[in-house]
Amino acid sequence: MLTDARDYPISTSDDTAGAACLQAVEKFIQRQVDVVPALQQALVADPDCGFAHAAMGLMLHGARQSSLAPALQQSLVSAKKQRATMTQREQLYVDALECGSAGELHGMIDHYEQILNRYPTDAFALTLCQGELFWLGEMQRSERLSSMVSSAWRDDIPGYADYLSIRAFDLEECGHYGEAEACGREAIDNRRSNAWAAHAVAHVLWMQGRCTEGVEWLSGLQNEWAQTNQMKFHIWWHHCLFHLEGKQHDAVLEGYDNWIRNRDEPLVQAMPDLYIDLQNGASMLWRLEHAGVAVGDRWQEMAALVEPRLHDMSSPFTSAHYAVILAAVGNYDACEQLLEAMRAFGQCGTPTLADRYQVAAVPAAQAAVAHRRGQYREVLEILLPARHDLWQMGASHAQRELFFQMLVDAAARLQKTELVQSLLQEIEVIGFAEPARRVAYEHAATVI
Repeated sequence: MLTDARDYPISTSDDTAGAACLQAVEKFIQRQVDVVPALQQALVADPDCGFAHAAMGLMLHGARQSSLAPALQQSLVSAKKQRATMTQREQLYVDALECGSAGELHGMIDHYEQILNRYPTDAFALTLCQGELFWLGEMQRSERLSSMVSSAWRDDIPGYADYLSIRAFDLEECGHYGEAEACGREAIDNRRSNAWAAHAVAHVLWMQGRCTEGVEWLSGLQNEWAQTNQMKFHIWWHHCLFHLEGKQHDAVLEGYDNWIRNRDEPLVQAMPDLYIDLQNGASMLWRLEHAGVAVGDRWQEMAALVEPRLHDMSSPFTSAHYAVILAAVGNYDACEQLLEAMRAFGQCGTPTLADRYQVAAVPAAQAAVAHRRGQYREVLEILLPARHDLWQMGASHAQRELFFQMLVDAAARLQKTELVQSLLQEIEVIGFAEPARRVAYEHAATVI
């Protein structure tokens, strides 16, 4: 049994395996690269390390890619074989993985909550839990969980900066911008490479329309992310959003080519079709085109990656972005295949995600295709009744705003001035400050 500074026991008779597991946990919490290689090292040292198998399965689950399901199942089988030798906390991780593999994502979250009830400073459980709740759109519950464990954290406890970064993002998504910014900045003061904290503060600045500050904030930290995983590409997406507000289109294109979708980057080469990277690329190109910027053939490389994944229903928000990408290259046959698969999954898919596909992802995908075709009345017919359910796709307010842009643009093109104003008021209720609403919707005024 090996224990780290956080009093985190790993059930293994091999110190090398235990140390590698602890390293993997630390890297994951801090959004660093090489989490999987560390777990592989643990399993080489101790093939019977149940926690390493469970953690590997949880990493595969987090990649949200159906082709990884067989490997995930093997990790689960291997972890369950060692269950009798594992601690109660480790067993709860195995139980969470079993729920995740069956698509019972709320059950998965319940197991993380059990861990946090007993071990409130378990930042691994808190990080995993926030990730699941984020992609379900349930950030209110995430905020309650990080609040529930707050009294257990102090600045002398290892991982305090990681807790602050998680708390900052929860607070931001729930509209508590002042507290969120304070937590995020304190986390950065504690460790400047804290990518999740940098990201949380970037969200605050975007929601408040503080775009010049946003560029300065991220520019001052961008050299700190050498060991950061694909999260750094999403932070560059935020960087580009800030530049887009300033109509600095060359800077946006440069950020897109060098970071958001740089196929020469080793991390992108290793997994060019990672779901969040495709989301980043699709939403940024759409926004650029919406601003009147020619994007050349940049859609094509993403379309080639999406076409083999039309039946991958791992993430509602991602599937909607697949429709954005395929429609952008005019592959409407593939769009229809994707929509058929999404509708079918909405009827008989896995427990937690099926309803979310049906009420949120399918309308968003349909609207994206209709908007690309110039069928603006259809966009209104689809998205107006669905707009209050879009949160069920998951992701942040800033990310889901793409589909509100489509809705507002369609209303503007149909000369529905009162509807545009009503929708602008709705986005203000969500929490966007006036400057941020201007960033998102000023194009509507040029259309009406």
